Amino acid sequence: MPKALVIVESPAKAKTIKRYLGSDYSVEASVGHIRDIIQPKNVKTDKRYNLTIHENNSELHSYGIDVSGENPSENIWEPWYVVSENSKKTITQLRKALKNVELLYLATDEDREGEAIAWHLVEVLKPKVPFYRMVFHEITEKAIIGALEQTRDIDMDLVAAQEARRIMDRMSGFGWSGVMRQVIGGGASGGPVQSPTTRRLVERERERIKFISADYCSLSASVITKKDAMFNTKLIEINNQKVVSGKNDFDENGELKKSNEVVVLDESRSNSLKEALKSKTLSVSSIERSPYQRKPKPPFTTSTFQQEVINKLGGSASAAMGIAQSLYQNGYITYHRTDSTALSDQAIEAARASIETECGIEYLPREVRTYENKTSSAQLAHEAIRPAGETFRHPDELKGDLNKDQLRVYEIIWKRTLASQMTDEKGETARMLLSGSVSTENSPEAQTLTFSASGRVITHPGFRYIYEETSENDEDVEGEEVLPDLPEGETVTIDQIDVKNHSTKPPARFTESSIVKWMEEVGIGRPSTFSATIGKIRAREYTYKEGRSLVPTVKGIVGTNFLELEFNEEVQYHNRANLEQSLDKIANGNKNRVETLNKWWFEPSIGFKHKLVDVQDKIQLGELPKLRHEIAHHVGVDPESNQNIYARFANQKPYVQYDIDGETASIPESLPPDQLTVLKAKEYLNAAAEPDQIICEDPETGLDVVLRQGSYGWYVSLGHFPKWPRSSSPEGELMRLPHHLKPLKVAAAYLRSAADPTDNEAILYLLNSPKRGIGKRSIEHFQKIAEDNQCSLLEAFQTGSVLKPGSSQESALENLIHLITQYQKKQESERPSSLIRELLHDSGYWEELLTLKEPESKIKNIELFISALSKFDNCQVAVDILFERERLKNTPRPKTASLLDGMDPETLTKEEALQLLSLPKVLEPDDDSQITPTNPDSETEISEEEIPEITVHNGPYGPYLRFGDDTRSLGDDDDPFIITYSRAREILSEPKKFRRRQSKEITLKNDDGSPCTDPVSEKPIVLKEGRFGPYVTDGETNASLQLGDSVEQMNGERAKELLAERRAQQ
Repeated sequence: MPKALVIVESPAKAKTIKRYLGSDYSVEASVGHIRDIIQPKNVKTDKRYNLTIHENNSELHSYGIDVSGENPSENIWEPWYVVSENSKKTITQLRKALKNVELLYLATDEDREGEAIAWHLVEVLKPKVPFYRMVFHEITEKAIIGALEQTRDIDMDLVAAQEARRIMDRMSGFGWSGVMRQVIGGGASGGPVQSPTTRRLVERERERIKFISADYCSLSASVITKKDAMFNTKLIEINNQKVVSGKNDFDENGELKKSNEVVVLDESRSNSLKEALKSKTLSVSSIERSPYQRKPKPPFTTSTFQQEVINKLGGSASAAMGIAQSLYQNGYITYHRTDSTALSDQAIEAARASIETECGIEYLPREVRTYENKTSSAQLAHEAIRPAGETFRHPDELKGDLNKDQLRVYEIIWKRTLASQMTDEKGETARMLLSGSVSTENSPEAQTLTFSASGRVITHPGFRYIYEETSENDEDVEGEEVLPDLPEGETVTIDQIDVKNHSTKPPARFTESSIVKWMEEVGIGRPSTFSATIGKIRAREYTYKEGRSLVPTVKGIVGTNFLELEFNEEVQYHNRANLEQSLDKIANGNKNRVETLNKWWFEPSIGFKHKLVDVQDKIQLGELPKLRHEIAHHVGVDPESNQNIYARFANQKPYVQYDIDGETASIPESLPPDQLTVLKAKEYLNAAAEPDQIICEDPETGLDVVLRQGSYGWYVSLGHFPKWPRSSSPEGELMRLPHHLKPLKVAAAYLRSAADPTDNEAILYLLNSPKRGIGKRSIEHFQKIAEDNQCSLLEAFQTGSVLKPGSSQESALENLIHLITQYQKKQESERPSSLIRELLHDSGYWEELLTLKEPESKIKNIELFISALSKFDNCQVAVDILFERERLKNTPRPKTASLLDGMDPETLTKEEALQLLSLPKVLEPDDDSQITPTNPDSETEISEEEIPEITVHNGPYGPYLRFGDDTRSLGDDDDPFIITYSRAREILSEPKKFRRRQSKEITLKNDDGSPCTDPVSEKPIVLKEGRFGPYVTDGETNASLQLGDSVEQMNGERAKELLAERRAQQ
């Protein structure tokens, strides 16, 4: 029986460590975090909740965090933790394993998250045996045994830093998300790292939108020496004026920065020079040679590892971290979440031994190389990422142990580690200037031309013998042409001349690699969270991937505009960097957790809570339409109408709109914002403004058959869709309020009764709002009186013959009659907004709302109603809009049918349109209907005694047959409009064929045709069609396709990214 229990984070790590420990040790996994902060909706049902103590604790109710304290110095900032639902079974297993052991070792990762997990394990398991913190940087036998011999206590400073970060993330995330979903909708959310990073992506897109391209030409010539050596040159000066050579010569508006000092070659002048230079000679005016020396890069930190793997192999940061996780857990590399560039003495010895073996003694520097760390974070307890062990295994030795992706990543780590300890690259650079003079037809006077040639000769490759760092920018790669040794004055003959046209390009969008590099440089987030942050930004559809570029969406731009407007300081890059430094100080024991949180949350004017309340007040006071307009993306001004065009996001979709309340048109979600020009926006607006295209009149119903284009292609409809007013218009704002809620129903009823006291429906609804004690039977009596006397309910009330004379009910009813009569007169002169506010107060309904559960939300909705009414001068107009809303809501949705493959909307005929709308239809049995074929795959048996009903349908994936619960797609050879009953029976009798409508499965392949496997689970990746759309899975993790992905273009590399991003979010 084991004497000690070792708890690690992952089952894979547990499996590896078990190999190094004997039978005295049991190794179990916590499977990540076991507790998280309680969801706010569950606070009041938690056993810790005490109404007397916690009733006014707003932070506890809103975020699950008990701040408490009569004043800031007494605040406790205590999150209410609960065991995660997925961890309950794990906790039971750990308790069982802990029962019969004498020692407990907490071997979670040595970072803030790992330290917090260890603390949570102690809090939940409450061990009665001694427990120790056990840490290691690599999973090798020596490292594990060494860690058992050098245990320590849980570092509560690290736990405090992790908890402070989690509190900030929860409160800022929930706070931002709450207001963003009201202002923007569409699952919008914010976060302390996510939002500044999104802002940087958006800023780059704004630069691209603002950018104006400039055109120029370049001229290059290949020359031949007297000894027939050839090399390339480039024209750099004309008459001692620099020739424009790239984007650095132009500003963002396409204008020259120094127009008086440079020459811009156009195509005409370039070709003139080309003709003039043919067979001419150039003279060497100078040549400069100088030695150069290039040092190797340090070994990998988490961020440099992510950047290099993305640049070399493609994919995402999440995918890179997923592969590194599997390599670490299986003992191939050291811990992969680190800010340190340091190598242990053991690692340096292993690297130098490998260098001597693989490259030779000449590549081994005399002195050991050390690298200065760029960060002061607590993660420096780790080493850099390197191969594990006392000796480094050559990648070739692991070909049978690792899959293709794991091997490629291991090889990059192995090479980078060795390169960091190798000699410098040495060589010589050379730059030659050559001159000549020519005259052209346009410029008869001689022009002095200066050409340049440059090259490099490597005399000792040093670290480049084994490793070459990649760059995202091809322009960064220096030419390595060897230049001949020519004396000054030597002439060379021009052989070939090449003229190229160029246009300056806007700043490149960020890739995952470059945004990771930026996050590290600025100090936003931690390397261990970079991949999860990028994954979250993509999952929220603030950006999508186009090739390797991260393209912001309209939703991302609008969300960023909102945060810059209302939380400007919070999305400034220095702000988050300063918070990260504060967390580092807490982790190092140099700063107080409570003081840091108090300042961040409560500080007057600039504290996060104050800014959040300010925005909530604006929303509550009816400033939502104004706010939505202020955060819209300004596309430009239509030169024809002089109207502004804006891009907005609402109802989960982006759209463009003229001015604040003009015409609107949907735009594709994946339209890059820098391509959304005024001209493009007008295309969408003009198309949307065109009237419905009526194909014909349906002979049966008399309704129009209309051709329309929707989000999923062309379709026909039987009749027109109801036209709702624009949501930004006064009518639309009033209509889109939550009228299903009782407070709004009552308010609308009072408004209607003031406009028309004979509106029996309205009178009936407000009769007991507030409570007047008028029972159901009394109401029925009043209704009978009104019916018998053909009068309104209000007139029936005035008979007074139903209620007991002098009763409180009779008094309440008299007050109501007086109130409605009084406000009927007022409504003719008062605006509806002020009238309804007075009416609700005078009726007592407002006061009643204040006594109900959660009155704030009820009053908030009333205020929104009043705000919407403030746009109207006349009470009756507002009431008419409420009636119109009911009519639109109750208008049946027209029957629709998508055009089939091969149908052209331009040539769609009346017959085709009517055929489409005829589906679904029941097939009539024919002469062969008694034949009953056997269907081995059918879920519904076909009986010979009865003729089953078979229907033809037009579904999202094309036409198909239905028989009971069984379906079959129709092939290209079967026309859904003329198919016979017997042919349908034949199709249904056949086994089901693969089709998209079913649970579609495609096993993704590598380039060589082998099955693509996930680097973490090492299981095949399959593309499937699910209830909510296509997704990829390895059998353990499912990941939906994201914005910009398509089934047709899905490949193994992208699938691995999606799975890695999904794991990072779990």
